[in-house]
Amino acid sequence: MEVARDPDIPGVIKVNGQLPGPRAVMFAGVHGDEVSGLHAVEKLVYDLVSGDRTLLRGTLTVARGNAEAFVAQRRYVKLNMNRLFKDEYDPALDMTSYEFRRAQELKAILRDCDYFLDFHSAPIAQEPFLVAEGKSLPFFTGLGLPRIITGWSNFSAGPTGGDAETYANRHGAIAATLESGSHFDKGSNDVAYAAAISFLSLLKMIAVEQDAAPAVAEIFEMYAVVTKEADDFRYSPNVKNFQFIRKGEGFAIQNGKPVTVSEDTYLLIPMVPEQTKLHEEVCYLGRKITL
Repeated sequence: MEVARDPDIPGVIKVNGQLPGPRAVMFAGVHGDEVSGLHAVEKLVYDLVSGDRTLLRGTLTVARGNAEAFVAQRRYVKLNMNRLFKDEYDPALDMTSYEFRRAQELKAILRDCDYFLDFHSAPIAQEPFLVAEGKSLPFFTGLGLPRIITGWSNFSAGPTGGDAETYANRHGAIAATLESGSHFDKGSNDVAYAAAISFLSLLKMIAVEQDAAPAVAEIFEMYAVVTKEADDFRYSPNVKNFQFIRKGEGFAIQNGKPVTVSEDTYLLIPMVPEQTKLHEEVCYLGRKITL
């Protein structure tokens, strides 16, 4: 087994297994204030270097995403890096920015992998969940996360497009995004590490610690994006992720009016309004489905 820094891309480490096998990639810290994934991959790399774990086959590439935002303890410094993994850009975009340049470096890794897991966390989250699409769902249900959101790719052509998971999917990988829980809960570090171990175990790249059947996940299909269009946007009290909202019920205020839903709905991935810019997504709406 060989562990080495990538000589061409800073903040990237590649581990070569003992035998040929899958090319697995993990990104952490694409958003600088989401640190659980960084803790997880650093612990994983330490385990491999120290000999506590062995990469049996394949290659594992781990990358620290947005180093400048991490230092600043912010989601991003100038541009949301998780909207920059695409091949065509608005000519008005600042292509001199660190986040744009960093995304170009990391895109090369995503074009050359078989399996991809992107580590994130959320500001308003009581429990972990996965985001995965179509062909990737069967594999990632094996991680044992209790809830999975799908349907993100339906909005990939709009302002929510350009995420690393979608880019990896489009280039042939089996990909998913882990939201390990709240930014502010240290338990999310443990969730992220456990997911990293399960990911490599499913690929038989490390020794499988246990072979228990994973819990059956609830699946939620995203059907709408809610954007912040006024500075007065605010949620109803005690809003939470996966909150059930009845048809016609208001869950927020915007432009001085209630924001309601036209069908029974689950609120997905609510952002902090004060930290969300105008015209950025502030939450998503979904339906519970059966695959």
